[in-house]
Amino acid sequence: MQASEIVMDATEDEIIKGCIEKDPKYMEILYKRYSSKLFNCALRYTKKVEDAEDVLQDAFIRIFENMKQYNGKGTFSGWMTTIVINQALMLYRRNLQHLKYQAGDYEEIKHNIKDTSIKQSDFLTHKILLECIQNLPDGYRIVFNMHEIEGYSYDEIAEHLNCTPSTCRSQLFRAKKVLQDRVNTCINDDNNHRS
Repeated sequence: MQASEIVMDATEDEIIKGCIEKDPKYMEILYKRYSSKLFNCALRYTKKVEDAEDVLQDAFIRIFENMKQYNGKGTFSGWMTTIVINQALMLYRRNLQHLKYQAGDYEEIKHNIKDTSIKQSDFLTHKILLECIQNLPDGYRIVFNMHEIEGYSYDEIAEHLNCTPSTCRSQLFRAKKVLQDRVNTCINDDNNHRS
C-alpha cells in the first residue's frame, strides 16, 4: 500500500490527529469526506448556493482552527454540523440585522388555519422540498431548520436568535403552514400535469 492510500483509508481519529498537526493530506481527506454533507446543511439555511459556499468555507476554517476543541462528546460529524449552523446564523445576522420577529398568538393562529395535511402517498423530490425550504422567509427558514431538522429546542433557538421561545413556536408554525401550502401546490400541479 502506498502512503496516499493509507491516508485515504484513515480512521476518523487519525484524520482528527492529522488535522490538529496541520497535515495537509489529512485536511484534504477531511474536506473530501464531509464537504458534501456539510454543504447540504449550509444550503438548507441559506437562499443561494453562493451563500452556502461561503458558509461552508468559513465553517471549514473554523473546523481546522478549533480541531483541538473537539472532545469526543457526540459525533465528530455533529460537532462540524454545529459549526456550519453557527456560521449560517452569523451570515443571517450580518445580512438581516434589522429583521424583527413578529410574535403572534400561537394558539389563535393554530385554531384559525384548516388542517391541509399531505397524504403519505404523495411524493416530492428532495430538490423540490429543498427549494420550498430555501424560499421560506428568513426567520421561518432558520427556525424550521433548527427545530425540525437539527433538533434544537425552542429555548436553544431563542437564545441563538435573541427572541422568545413563543416567537420561535409561532415562526415554526407559520413556516410549516407556508411549506404545507407550497407542497400542496406542487403536488396539485404535478397531478394536473399527469392527467
